[in-house]
Amino acid sequence: MSNHSDVLTPERCEVECLHPEHVAPLLGRILDYAGADRVAATFAILADPTRARVLHSLSLVGELCVCDLALLLGISQSALSHQLRMLRDRNVVARTKRGRVVYYRLADEHVRHVFNDGLRHAGEAEHLQGTGVA
Repeated sequence: MSNHSDVLTPERCEVECLHPEHVAPLLGRILDYAGADRVAATFAILADPTRARVLHSLSLVGELCVCDLALLLGISQSALSHQLRMLRDRNVVARTKRGRVVYYRLADEHVRHVFNDGLRHAGEAEHLQGTGVA
């Protein structure tokens, strides 16, 4: 927890900041710790190769049943169910049950965009490493 004396005020900014014209407009707009924790938790859930493969698969087809997804990824249904439960608990995937079969899909377009942006970024980073630029 920060002290009141640690809080940057406009007055302190004018005296203590090297570039107050850059910092002052940001005062009161920066993500608080609770919000930052939620964002970090979202990215943390995506930071697993198996879950990334699950999301990639679902981003390509819309929805898949657990059996087909496990077969596609080459993992057991038990291992997949564990990963899907984690993704579902963080609202990254959603499920629909039809009869005895459970189908999974990305929870919404935000997830699709974040995943696709991450995929593009990873591809760019790989390309830059191959050229010796990174």
